[in-house]
Amino acid sequence: MPFPAFDPAQYSSPEFTRYASVHANPKGPGDARPTAEQIIKDEGLNGKLVGKTILITGCSSGIGIETVRALKLTGARIFATVRDLEKGKKALGDILEPGKVELSHLDLNSLASVRKFAAEFLAASNNQLNILINNAGIMSCPEGTTKDGFELPNFRSRVVSVASMAHRYFPPKLDNFQLRHGEYHPEHAYAKDPVLAATRKTPEQGAATTVWAAVAHAWEGREVCI
Repeated sequence: MPFPAFDPAQYSSPEFTRYASVHANPKGPGDARPTAEQIIKDEGLNGKLVGKTILITGCSSGIGIETVRALKLTGARIFATVRDLEKGKKALGDILEPGKVELSHLDLNSLASVRKFAAEFLAASNNQLNILINNAGIMSCPEGTTKDGFELPNFRSRVVSVASMAHRYFPPKLDNFQLRHGEYHPEHAYAKDPVLAATRKTPEQGAATTVWAAVAHAWEGREVCI
């Protein structure tokens, strides 16, 4: 079923715009933009979701880890899935607790693994699921297939950050950010990258949007696409 047409007027109330001001002028990781745990605090949900069940995939790195840590504060029972159990234990070992935060193996490349996990989850949760967060995923990948023959994106990632002051000499033009119009200058292309650095977030901040969409009262009864 397609999502309804986006109507900005529906999202102009204070409950939707409370974080707009701190996102207006980002200053990079660790700035005033909220963390996932701050979202839980602002929503008044510390210990308020006891008896609820949350399932989160892709919890061994990045925002998946911080999503689990933040939602643990609600008191809900959390099932966190990973492909590599040892990696998951290293990432979440300090908060794992039977009946509260539990780590499970789930390889989305294999339907056998999916079916096995689904059966185990339904048995352990007594067929209860209140919040599902599909965090596991990759994008823009070469062609490949799963063990079951389905198309699969699969690649290894790397991130290298080198600071530069070039953007001060060649300010980016927002109406031509991809430099597709006019003559191409390598120095201009290089200069725009540091500007993007200010929009980056810490994993704790990066998980905030996921957590907000999952638990914020503002989204009650609405369809969420983030």
